[in-house]
Amino acid sequence: MATLADNLKTRRTSIGVELAAMSASTAGGVPTYSAPNGQSFDHVGYKRALYEELSEINKALAMLEPMEIISEVVS
Repeated sequence: MATLADNLKTRRTSIGVELAAMSASTAGGVPTYSAPNGQSFDHVGYKRALYEELSEINKALAMLEPMEIISEVVS
């Protein structure tokens, strides 16, 4: 069974793949626009959401990692 950290790392990888695959003809790779039928496509918002999710995942992973505390006594 995968741990929370494993699942977060998997999602982080998926987001990285999605961002790397963006081009001028894919979702997120073109400017936001409205179609003649009134439907709008927020490509900029989609890409922004991926970067925000990536940031949140990195923060969560940092909180899950054990921290080493080193102290030094000087006399």
